[in-house]
Amino acid sequence: MIIDGNSLTYRAFFALPPDMVTSKGQTTNAVYGFASMLVNLIKDQQPKKIVVAFDRPEKTFRHKKLVSYKANREKQPDILYEQIPLVKEMVSLLGYMTIDIEGFEADDVIATLATMGRDAGEEVVVVTGDRDVFQLVEDPHIKVLYNKKGVSDYALYDEKGIFDRTGVAPEDYVNYAALRGDTSDNLPGVPGVGEKTAAKLINAYGDLEGIFSASSEQTPKLKQNLQENEDLAHLNAELMTLIRDVPLGIKFEDLINNEINELKVNDFLDKLELNTLKKRLSVAVGFAVNEKEKKETAKDSVLDLTYETFLDKEVTLKKIEALSSCEFISLAESTDQEGNLTGLALGDNQSCFWLTVDVLQSPEVISELNKLFSTNGSGVTVHDGKKSYLHLAQNGIILENITIDVTLAQHLLEGSDSSEPLSEILSKYTNIFFPPEVEREGQLNFDSEGDQLHEAIVNAKAIAKLHEPLNEALKSQGLHHLNKDVEVPLVRVLAEMETRGIGVDIAELKRLRDEFTNQCEGLRTEIHNLAGEEFNVNSTKQLREILFEKLALTPGKKTKTGFSTNAATLEKIKDSHPIIDKLLSYREVEKLRSTYGEGLLSCVDDDNRIRATFHQTVTRTGRLSSDAPNLHNIPVRTEAGKSFRKAFIPASKHSLLVADYNQIELRCIAHLADEKELKTAFNDGQDIHTAVASRTWGIKPEEIDSSLRSRAKMVSYGLAYGMEAYGLAQRLDIPVDEASEILRAFFEAFPGIKEYMNESIEKARKKGYTETLLGRRRKIPELLSNNFNVRQAGERQAMNAPIQGLAADIFKIALLSIDQELQKKSYKSALVLQVHDEVILETATEEIEAVKKMVQKKMENAYELSVELKVDIATGKSWAEAKG
Repeated sequence: MIIDGNSLTYRAFFALPPDMVTSKGQTTNAVYGFASMLVNLIKDQQPKKIVVAFDRPEKTFRHKKLVSYKANREKQPDILYEQIPLVKEMVSLLGYMTIDIEGFEADDVIATLATMGRDAGEEVVVVTGDRDVFQLVEDPHIKVLYNKKGVSDYALYDEKGIFDRTGVAPEDYVNYAALRGDTSDNLPGVPGVGEKTAAKLINAYGDLEGIFSASSEQTPKLKQNLQENEDLAHLNAELMTLIRDVPLGIKFEDLINNEINELKVNDFLDKLELNTLKKRLSVAVGFAVNEKEKKETAKDSVLDLTYETFLDKEVTLKKIEALSSCEFISLAESTDQEGNLTGLALGDNQSCFWLTVDVLQSPEVISELNKLFSTNGSGVTVHDGKKSYLHLAQNGIILENITIDVTLAQHLLEGSDSSEPLSEILSKYTNIFFPPEVEREGQLNFDSEGDQLHEAIVNAKAIAKLHEPLNEALKSQGLHHLNKDVEVPLVRVLAEMETRGIGVDIAELKRLRDEFTNQCEGLRTEIHNLAGEEFNVNSTKQLREILFEKLALTPGKKTKTGFSTNAATLEKIKDSHPIIDKLLSYREVEKLRSTYGEGLLSCVDDDNRIRATFHQTVTRTGRLSSDAPNLHNIPVRTEAGKSFRKAFIPASKHSLLVADYNQIELRCIAHLADEKELKTAFNDGQDIHTAVASRTWGIKPEEIDSSLRSRAKMVSYGLAYGMEAYGLAQRLDIPVDEASEILRAFFEAFPGIKEYMNESIEKARKKGYTETLLGRRRKIPELLSNNFNVRQAGERQAMNAPIQGLAADIFKIALLSIDQELQKKSYKSALVLQVHDEVILETATEEIEAVKKMVQKKMENAYELSVELKVDIATGKSWAEAKG
């Protein structure tokens, strides 16, 4: 069996998702796919010997003959190219021969090997996805197993099979292909000659000479095309003919399967973390899975529950002192259902220690733990750092020196959210598993202190085992500094913000709730009157009956349950009946009433403060988010949003200081794209949307009205999210053609942005991920999807992620810098809230001017861009007043 190594590797890569990655960041989808194909080929074909041919990176004789040969081929993703040497190594370790010859393509090597096999009287099967090899088929010796798509869809062709597929015999295939051309190799065919015409001509006239000699017998158009392209067809034939005597330097009888290097193939597959594949390969190829290693690791493959309990204060203090000399300390707390601390598990990668809740009440123990966890200590590794920080802080223990937070590291490495259980993260990065007697995280019943204790012990041990592999993975992917200098320090800042909370005016919140309740009731009555009957406005089924049956309005798109009544559908038919406008108003007001009127009141604590929960691992761009309540979703520009902001107030003798980055995303675009015109507009202090409108539409800045400025703003911000003509048309309520023209004009005015966005997509397609200036990655497997819409969504993400990610990184750096200065100068003022690009501080009256200057300086100098960072900053007795 002769395998086209490049062809199958390429097919495997594009058939499987590129998010198959080892803990150290090595993509393995092509290796896995190639090996899976090999397993199936061995199982189905049972070959006596296997040889795999590969292309080489150098130019071949065909490139010298025709400079444009294959010039149309785009460079493939780097994560594909880096796997080809791995495929070669795997093939060799399995005992199979790999051959590549400088100056020739893999197809020529295959043709030579197949011819050698034929001459030796052997049956040869060529496995490929390249149709050029069809010319080699020769009964009974040479067949082609053609890979049609994916990793398992094949067709086995003999001479009859080739004729049925193409309409010509294998020996005529080169002439047939020369007439038709091959776009994949950048070889144009004779115009007007497709597969059917080519086959018809070949069968009628035999070869190219016969065809061109009889060109006068064809229709006038075909005659002209043949006569004008005779040289082209002959050149195609010359380039398409495979070389059957490549100097391989080896005789056919010497092509044997070598002995399998069992130790190295086991190590190779272990390194790539392909454990399941190893078992399948071992059965198909015939090698032993490394049993010795299995036995050695079996004892350590499951975390044990052994630990030492400390009940006595003096013994505990000595152990804490001993732990201070460790390289790092793993920590997992235990709490009851109310969140009260019930014990603390500490580990040092060798042992685990349990500190009971009683011993944790001792002031001396608390003092020594604070020394252990301080910046002078060894450093602490945790799972969910913010949760641990908050639990321990309630007991006077401060986690000051977290070095690795498993949840944050996992998010940086995988771009996933924080929902993956610790047990799964452990098995992903190590060969170690949770003990079966301890149920997985989140599934314990908490019916006994024993359950809580065992979970904490296992968690502490798992965290200790993950310290080194996660640290190495972060370093190997260039994420060490982002983790160490930004994400981990932010844990304490966000935890303190959550603890502090922000004050609210209860009376104002109740007034707003009642106001929106009354508005809802009034709108509901109007809707009933317009419908001619009462019905449940919130019921989709009843609303559908009223709109599309009783009122006979034209429905929009149909869903599985019936015609849609969503906002987008109603917007399209709002001019058809007055009830639609009332419905849209009702929904807007009802959302404000339920989400904020009722929702915010339910989140107020006894001290009249709201404490939202902040998340670092929810968004894939690195942006912070919040919930319980989600204050990021309070409407920004509407009067209703402003009304709710009035309810957020400072403590007595304080004001709220609101500092908001001015157009940070557009500034990031200007910097990343190195767009001169945009940078000049920013650095000259021009109104950026007026400047964009002026350059896009060619109008003097003083002639730009508010409507045109608003359009320019939508274009600018839309581009930050990868918006295309259709999306812009929807936003501006204009035809798609007009939106396309606006985008064309914009990119003509700012060509650097278009170039940058194209480069962003191309880089992401090659690497499989985007990367911010600080190294934050976002995997975008959608870019390799066969589905156009999915792929287009991936392109938008590729344009957007570096911009959003850089803005997120800058904001986080600014937040840290502000907090450090507040601590350093012992200000009474404190951070209380973060929403989008703005930070809110509760500022002591006597510190307002000093804090305002400090915050502005820290935010505007958080990160050096070629565009100045600007911050809008103001104070007030409510969030709304400070926002202006």
